[in-house]
Amino acid sequence: MNSTGILSTAWQGTLGRTDVLDGGAIDGATLGALIGVTLIVLAGLGALVLIVAALAQVVRAVHLSEPARTRWVLTVVFAPVFGALAWFAVGNRLQAG
Repeated sequence: MNSTGILSTAWQGTLGRTDVLDGGAIDGATLGALIGVTLIVLAGLGALVLIVAALAQVVRAVHLSEPARTRWVLTVVFAPVFGALAWFAVGNRLQAG
C-alpha cells in the first residue's frame, strides 16, 4: 500500500469518512447547494451595498429639494434594488440651470 492509501485509510478510520479527493465526503448535490447558497449570499451583500451607497448619495445630493430627496429616499427604501438602480441611472444627474 502506498503512502496515499495509508493516509486515506487513517483519515477514514479517524473520522469514518473517505478522503475528499476520493469524492466520498461531498457529492454533487451538496456542492451545488453550497455554491447556490454562496451566490445568493453574495448577491444579497451586493444589493445591500448598492442600496446603502444610493441612500448615502441621495442624502448628500445638494441639487435636490427636500421633497425630491424625500421621494428618492422612499423609493430606495420601499423598492430597494429598483430604486437604487433608478437613482444611479436618472436621479444622480446634476440639473442644468
